[in-house]
Amino acid sequence: MANQSLIKGAGIAADTFSNIQGGFNTGLQTGYDTEAVARALRQAQYQRNQDEAELKNYVNSMDTIDVAKVEPGMRDEVNNFLISNRNKYAKAARTASELDADDPAYMKAISTMNEINGSFKALSENLDLFKQKREQYYDDTKNNRISEASIINGNTDNLNSLFKNNDFDIVIEPTGTFQINHDGDYIPFSDFEKDTAYNYHLVNNVGFNQIMELTNKAQNGGAKIENALETNYKYQLNGMFNTMGREDMMSMIYDTVISDTPLNMVPGNGWDDSYLDIENDKQLRAWLANTYLEGLKKVALGSYNQKRAVADQKIRDAARKSKRIAEAKQNVINASSTTFDLSDPKQHEAARAYLLKQQNQEEVVLPTE
Repeated sequence: MANQSLIKGAGIAADTFSNIQGGFNTGLQTGYDTEAVARALRQAQYQRNQDEAELKNYVNSMDTIDVAKVEPGMRDEVNNFLISNRNKYAKAARTASELDADDPAYMKAISTMNEINGSFKALSENLDLFKQKREQYYDDTKNNRISEASIINGNTDNLNSLFKNNDFDIVIEPTGTFQINHDGDYIPFSDFEKDTAYNYHLVNNVGFNQIMELTNKAQNGGAKIENALETNYKYQLNGMFNTMGREDMMSMIYDTVISDTPLNMVPGNGWDDSYLDIENDKQLRAWLANTYLEGLKKVALGSYNQKRAVADQKIRDAARKSKRIAEAKQNVINASSTTFDLSDPKQHEAARAYLLKQQNQEEVVLPTE
């Protein structure tokens, strides 16, 4: 609340003493001591100056704005707002100083003072927030954090043309909020906090990381996702998408973090553009859960088939190895019961062909006679 002594001082300072000379002449006509009257007038003027100084100190102690931090294109509007409202504040303080505390007009004057103080604080915070948003947008753009959903919807086009300049045309409202001109329209700064054309969304890295964890689980499991296992995956996906914010869902549709194609562009996945309508929010969440489930099923089936192929190959390799061992044993038996006269060129060649056939070797060197 306002300092009562300063409000009182403001009330005294509000007196203009515009008829000081008239008061002096009246004193002369009534026979007063002119010197005493002059002293009284000087004292009143001194007190007036003191009270005016007190008022200025009080007004200057209000919440205010460091104009140096304000964008150059906004400074004139901000300065005009500060000057105008400081004057209103001083006027309200003077009014309050002349009234009793239980007077409705007193309460109205005090309310005006509090409202002006609040508007200065709100404007300062909004200007800081505007600067922060501008700098954050530059940083997110530079580091490719912005979701493709905001690019497709034209949000980044609006913000590029708005943020990437220094000439800002604003209108400050009495409460300390402001509107900013863009392409001929004044946009409330509060719209930058809402899901509007002047807000942008980031890539939903948290959501994509959750999908990757489920993908790795399906890959490493090497089992078909069906029956109880399918129910388990459905439960996890439904819980994930039923609690996800809309902007994060848009990222899961449009951003190609874990694939080369946006999810809604994949052929045969049942996408319908009407899912984007806000009244179809429930259908959109169900579609996302089902679509990602089908992707996990494909990963699991591929892993299952791969592991099955590896197992089958091991069985075939073992069978071939057993067969070779059996054949080798048989060759030993056959060789022991088959004799050739190596001194005979024909039998020498026959022996060579026999061993090639039995041992399946490229070349066999037989001993000479």
